[in-house]
Amino acid sequence: MILTAFTAVAYPVAIQYKRRGLFWLLAPLGLLVWLIDVLANYTELAIVFGWPEDGDHTISARVRRMRTSPLESRRALAELLQVYLDACEPDGKH
Repeated sequence: MILTAFTAVAYPVAIQYKRRGLFWLLAPLGLLVWLIDVLANYTELAIVFGWPEDGDHTISARVRRMRTSPLESRRALAELLQVYLDACEPDGKH
């Protein structure tokens, strides 16, 4: 889960490019984090949660789908992750 942990740590910094804070400096980091996000989604998280469905290319897309899962444990995890994502980017477009 190294890639997922790196994505979680780097996400608040990388998302600043969308807020226009140091855009030119952080945009390359944002791209790198996005690539690692996709890689983690198709490797580490595929082992834990199963292969991503159509359109679930990133962890945040998978979290949105997990919020409607029939399994209570997945819904609880998705709610916890959603709080973290929303704290980093309040507009909800992550």
